[in-house]
Amino acid sequence: MALNLVDAAKLSTDVLLKGIIETIVKESPILQELPFIDIEGNSLLYNRELELPTAAFYAPNASTWAESAPRFTQISAALKILGGDADVDNYLKTTRSNVQDIEAAVIELKAKALRNAFENAFLNGDSGVDANSFDGVYKTLKGTAWAASTAYALDAVVVPTVPNGFTYICTTAGTSGTAEPTWPVTLDATVADASVVWTCRSGNNKALDANGASLTLAFMDFLMDMVTGKPDMLLMSRRSRRGIATLARASGSNLEVGTGKLGQPIELFAGVPVAISDWVKDNYSVGTSSDCSAIFALQFGEGKLSGLQNQGIQIEKIGSLETKDATRTRIKWYVSLALFSTRAAAMLTGVRD
Repeated sequence: MALNLVDAAKLSTDVLLKGIIETIVKESPILQELPFIDIEGNSLLYNRELELPTAAFYAPNASTWAESAPRFTQISAALKILGGDADVDNYLKTTRSNVQDIEAAVIELKAKALRNAFENAFLNGDSGVDANSFDGVYKTLKGTAWAASTAYALDAVVVPTVPNGFTYICTTAGTSGTAEPTWPVTLDATVADASVVWTCRSGNNKALDANGASLTLAFMDFLMDMVTGKPDMLLMSRRSRRGIATLARASGSNLEVGTGKLGQPIELFAGVPVAISDWVKDNYSVGTSSDCSAIFALQFGEGKLSGLQNQGIQIEKIGSLETKDATRTRIKWYVSLALFSTRAAAMLTGVRD
């Protein structure tokens, strides 16, 4: 069973751990909603849908039926070690009357640092840049861009160099041409690319333009349509939230107001909670522009977008240190991220205001 950290805090009987979890989730809309699946071992191998089976109409008493099976891509998500040490100076413990306040303040700051590190990895993690981190949603949803004069194997999946909200699966292996093909935007439509044949499939990455562009309500509608069903969250930067609020006012309305997980007031767009993270950058590079942001539509849950962990957030009392006059408490978390369905998350890139 997957639990988010808000519910995990309610179930915890460890006062210190409960306080750390509450500190972590207090200012993090991501960690208030993201469920975590407890796994055994240090990684999870799971299947992500690649191709649905086919179905057809048959004449009565037809003797031959075509067999068709679904196909999947195997994804391995390895747990990473996220943590930090909170050291309390023994001199302060001895000379200050209220020791608990000192320890609590130090551990609270370390818990906030843990939250910031997780949110940054959740959004921008790239194991190719930092092998100690997991891949975040930006890298996962970005996909692999088409390249010229490249050998593609059967079932390879690419997105156009200017993502159009669709992906293309290689249904005839070969070598791509020197010029990018004109990509069809009708599901199951095919396009020849030298000796490669690509078939159009649903996608989860839409660029506003080759070099970014201004956000419109139509783009927001497209973003939510890339997710199957209603998203649980629209995640964006503060700049993008201001842009959406401006668009809403220009259309004669305002963002709706609702209640969040912790009882706090939240804004909603088309009934979907709008969440802000300072780790959604406003300086992603798209084409020749380096002032672009991204907006994410996310669905959380088992079979959708979930965190992975082994034993949850852990606290170790290391005790007195040999190298300095201090007492250490270690906070650690064996954690990762899994996107079980590509239709459970999508993003707009190239948002310039």
